[in-house]
Amino acid sequence: MKRLSLLLTFLLAACAGNAPTAAATPQLIHVQYTFAAQPWLAEVYACAPDVVIVAEERPVNHPATDSIVAIRIGEPFSLTAPAYQIGSEEIVIGVNPKNQIGNLTAENVRSIFSGRIIRWDELGGKETPVQVWVFASGEDLQQVFDAQVMGGMPVTSHARLAASPQEMINAIAADGNAIGILTRRWMESKVREVFASVSVPVLAITSSEPQGIIQALIACLQK
Repeated sequence: MKRLSLLLTFLLAACAGNAPTAAATPQLIHVQYTFAAQPWLAEVYACAPDVVIVAEERPVNHPATDSIVAIRIGEPFSLTAPAYQIGSEEIVIGVNPKNQIGNLTAENVRSIFSGRIIRWDELGGKETPVQVWVFASGEDLQQVFDAQVMGGMPVTSHARLAASPQEMINAIAADGNAIGILTRRWMESKVREVFASVSVPVLAITSSEPQGIIQALIACLQK
């Protein structure tokens, strides 16, 4: 009986040791980002390797709740929420590599995008029409371009709209007469740079003062 009692005690202890433990609830951060800020997602993931990141692309001005970090380029028109600079970005004007015009001045760019220059031969290029490409007015990249480069001057009504930087790249690559707006991080060999504006901040915006894992994430992104 003594041996049986010891055996039962051993078996009960073994079962207790193998009993499953409750899994820890993973920490979660919602990240909203504009398509212009998409390249910074890699840094977000690198700064939070043990956190579940739920990322959503959308035009961003202010995050809705404390659990959301919004990443965009340039300041919104009215910024009342806490914002933290995590980098900087240049706005670049690009053309098809076959377009042999030289580098443009800020005045050249304003004249092209406002519709005052409509043919490339006005700038020493071929006798072909200029095709302007822009983004929707709600996108941060377009807002920065309008403020920093156009100085509030309206864009020509003949401009075509690109739905994303990749669509902008593809449009310029497919049309020797095209000209469009990108960021430095989105530039690739399909597009030739002809103008770059001043750098603008890349911001992480929260609805209130960040705490806990969101505070740690922003601190990492700022390094």
